[in-house]
Formats: sequence, C-alpha cells, structure tokens
Amino acid sequence: MELPEKMTVKQAILSTLAYFDLFEVPLTREELSEYLLFEKAEERALDLYLKDSSVVHKREGFLSFRWNPEFWQEWEEKQARTRSAFKKVARWRWLLQLCPFVKLVAVCNSSTIGDTRENSDIDLFVVAKPGRLFTARLGLTLLTSMFGLRRHGSKVRGRFCLSFYVTEEAMDLSAIALPSYDIYLAFWAHSLEPVAGEYATYEAFVAHNERWLSSYFHLTPKRKRHFRARRGFIKFMHGFLELILNFDAVERWCRSKQWSRALAKFQTLEDKSGTLISDSMLKFHDHDARLEIREEWRKKVEKLV
Repeated sequence: MELPEKMTVKQAILSTLAYFDLFEVPLTREELSEYLLFEKAEERALDLYLKDSSVVHKREGFLSFRWNPEFWQEWEEKQARTRSAFKKVARWRWLLQLCPFVKLVAVCNSSTIGDTRENSDIDLFVVAKPGRLFTARLGLTLLTSMFGLRRHGSKVRGRFCLSFYVTEEAMDLSAIALPSYDIYLAFWAHSLEPVAGEYATYEAFVAHNERWLSSYFHLTPKRKRHFRARRGFIKFMHGFLELILNFDAVERWCRSKQWSRALAKFQTLEDKSGTLISDSMLKFHDHDARLEIREEWRKKVEKLV
C-alpha cells in the first residue's frame, strides 16, 4: 500500500479512524477534521457521511468503530489518566523550564492521543540548543531524577520518559521516516503538545516538518493549550545557568560521560532500529514498533475501504 494521491470522503474518514482504533481511541468530530488523512474534505461532506454510516458509532460526542460498553468504560478511564498526566506536567513545568539549553519540551506519543493506560509513562520530546545537546540532556536527567520524576528501571507509571532529543538543526524528522511512508511518525509529529521552552521553537519544528506532513494532513498543527512561557525567577535562573555552563569544555565533558554508555547499551539491543546516537539527535527506543503499526493499519484500512 502506497500513500494515495486522493481519497473519497469515506476512505479518508475510515482510514483516519482506523489508525486510532489500533490504540482503542475514539475521536471527537473536531479531532476527525484535525487528523483527517490524505483529503481536504468539506465539513458538510464529513457530516453527511457520518450521519448515514453504519460502520462509525457515535457516543457522547465521540466517533469509533466500537460499540461495546467495556470499550467506552476503558475510554473514560483513559481520559481521566490523560488529564492526570497533563496536570503532572503542568505541576512540574517549572523544572523543565529551568533546564539550561532546552529550547522546547513537548509531550508526545500515547498521552497526546489519549491512549494513557494504567501503567503508562509520560513521553517527552526535547529540542536543545545546537552544540549543547549533551549538556541539556544531563541537566534534564539530573533535575528530573532529583525529584523522582524520571522513568528508569521498573519505575515507569506516571514518570517522565526522556528518550528523544534533537537539536534545532535536526528538527526535520523526515530524515528518520520509514520508506515509503511512516504513518506512526506522521501522527506522532502532528500530535505533539508543546508544554515548556520557547513557542517559537515549536513553530519552527512545525515549519521544518510541514512539507512531508502535508502528504498526510491538510491542516497545520498550532497547539498551544498546554504551553506556558518562561517568566519571572525561573526565566532568570534558566538564563543564569546557561551563562555559567555555556562552554564547549562543559559540553565535551557531558558528551564523554554519555556517549560511551549509550553505545554500550546500543550494542546489547536486539532491535537497534529505534536507537539513534549523534551530536544532533539522541533517540533511545529499545523497540521500534513503526513497521508493525503500519502493517496493522494497512490491513485494517484494506478491510474497511
């Protein structure tokens, strides 16, 4: 299956809902328009199909292929856990804002689409200043560890997972997309929720990825509901820490402490496809499920449309 050049309204709706169905997540009518795949359909056309569809079930403002009560009960629980995850991020935003050379922190992965399970962590995507990637990572690791917030070992539930860092020079994620299309990475990038740092960096991230994401979505994301800018004492301390740590020697020392350890772990992994180690990107995913998700989505779409 290749990415289509054009879809009917029915195909676009079912393909979009099929992706979220993989994670047992329904969509609101507004979210369906926001995430609609491959087709810029008129809102009236979407409503006309949904009105008469025997495939899409509606309940309390949500759309899904599923109708069973157990699914909807679990969805209510997922919503509550998602709200709790973002409340925790808001509570500790000051700590994320404090870290030197961090230009952007965004919630990503399951929490952004509402697939927050009982033992889910909170995935964070971090953009760092060029040439200061390892200083930023070490600082964020130390700060979150100090307050018992970082995921490690068996301590997972509700903790921050810090496994994906890029510098501002490496924000274009098309460089790591699977050929010939990467449905998971597209949704991942499109659904990022910026929470800390500089909003201009989030806007730059969107601009860097707009070209390849336009193959999937006709709307450009402009998320701001969970974002708060640095201000006051935290802004002052962030600037102060950057001032006293802004030396190449500090970055080299931080890099030396992290590089060999990261490579040693990389060598032990059975699946190395989810790990990337460079001076502009650090991605530590022990299992890369993108191919599996793409295949599951493809099969589901072919059955539906």
